[in-house]
Amino acid sequence: MTKEIRINDSEYAQILQQAVSEIQTARTTVARQVNTTVNSVYWNIGKLLFDRNLESGYGSGVVKRLSVDLKEQFPDMGLSPRNLWNMKRLYERYYQEDTKLLQAVAVLPWGHNLLLLDKSLSANEALFYAEECLQKGWSRDMLLNAIKMNTYAARQTQIKTNNFDLVLPVAQANYANEVFKSSYNLGFLGITEPVKELELEKRLVAKIRSFILELLCKPLHNSSYANKFIMQSDLN
Repeated sequence: MTKEIRINDSEYAQILQQAVSEIQTARTTVARQVNTTVNSVYWNIGKLLFDRNLESGYGSGVVKRLSVDLKEQFPDMGLSPRNLWNMKRLYERYYQEDTKLLQAVAVLPWGHNLLLLDKSLSANEALFYAEECLQKGWSRDMLLNAIKMNTYAARQTQIKTNNFDLVLPVAQANYANEVFKSSYNLGFLGITEPVKELELEKRLVAKIRSFILELLCKPLHNSSYANKFIMQSDLN
């Protein structure tokens, strides 16, 4: 007969928090992979337009036709003429920049990248705001407000008295939510139905509780069981 394991509320809260942290970290990892893949596709399309010397004047007909043909095969990827030109803007803006800046913008949501492009920032400014978004989980509106307040300039003269640069779980969660709300990314992944965040959160919490209850009733001999749980959660 299996002996029941009893724990107090404080111990359970620690288990729950650790499980939530693991899932949030995994979500952020997946979100960055999604952004990197999507931005890589956009980068390559932008390079294609750039290499063909297409400009908004004489090249508009070609881009419009390209948009129509691409949308027939990928209707939900945001492949409008305007967005195709934005892909070219992305490539033109960053292809001569250093690796550190390229790596930062490569994992930003597309809407964030468009905002940085629209503001005509210097390389140092773009890098600063991109890194702040990644470290603190800024939404697009928060990024816009930071640029309006010229946070970059203020930070140059500010004495560093905090540890806000640490990547906190809440920032990870905010970043992942921003990525998965992006209509561009959803289209790229072939998701056409609206995602209900509250329902998704409820299912996630239910999964965590179910996992912990099973964990308390069954010895955990190795990490393979935890890995199987994470994989099954992703599939469901």
